[in-house]
Amino acid sequence: MFPALKAFFLSQQKPPIVIKKFFEKRIHTCLEYLEKWMTPMEEFSTFTWMDLSEPPEWNDVEACIKFLGEKGVVIDDVKCFDQVTNLKRFTERCNRDEEFSGLQVHQKWTKYFEKAKSIACYSELLKIAQFVFALSSHNANVERVFSLMQSQWTKERNQLSVESLKGILFVQYNLKDMSCKDFHAYLLSNRKLLGKISSTAKYRRADKEDEEEKQD
Repeated sequence: MFPALKAFFLSQQKPPIVIKKFFEKRIHTCLEYLEKWMTPMEEFSTFTWMDLSEPPEWNDVEACIKFLGEKGVVIDDVKCFDQVTNLKRFTERCNRDEEFSGLQVHQKWTKYFEKAKSIACYSELLKIAQFVFALSSHNANVERVFSLMQSQWTKERNQLSVESLKGILFVQYNLKDMSCKDFHAYLLSNRKLLGKISSTAKYRRADKEDEEEKQD
C-alpha cells in the first residue's frame, strides 16, 4: 500500500511539499518505529489459531504447548489432544452461525467454556487461554491504577505503607462496580474479613515495622 501511494504522489508534477517530504523521509521513520514495536509480538504468532475463525489444528496447538512449556506453564498434551478434538467439533458447528462468527475472541472462548460439561473437558485449554488473555492489548488499566495511586498517595498522606496503599487500590479497582449497599452486605456475609477489620493485628504489625525501622 505505502509503495503504491508513494509512487503515485511522487509521480505528480507538483506534489504538495508536505506530502513529498513525508514520503521521502518521514514514512521510513514511521515504518521503522512500527516494526520496532511489533517485532516483540511475533513470538506470540503461534497463538493465532485461538481466534477460532477456523477449526484448530493439533500442530498449531502443539506449538503453543511447547512455547508455554518454555515459559514454565505445563500443559498435559494427552488431555489437551482430546480437548482440542472437542473444540474442533464445537468450532465447526458454531462457525456456521453468523452471530458466533461476529463475536470477539474472548467471547467465543467464553461460549465454549460455558457449553462444556465440566472443567475436565477444557482444563488444559483453559491454561492456554488464561495465558493469552492475560496479555493486555493496551495500557489503559495501568494508567488507571497510576491515577488511583496518585489520588491516594498525596503530600498529606505520604506516610502510607505500600501494603496499605495496595489494599486501598485493590478495593477501589476491583470493587468499583459494587454499590455501597452491596459492599455492606458483602462485608456482613464475610465473618473472616470482619474479624480482621476489628482485630488489632494491623496495629501490632505497624508497631513491629516501626521497631524494625528504628533498629535500621
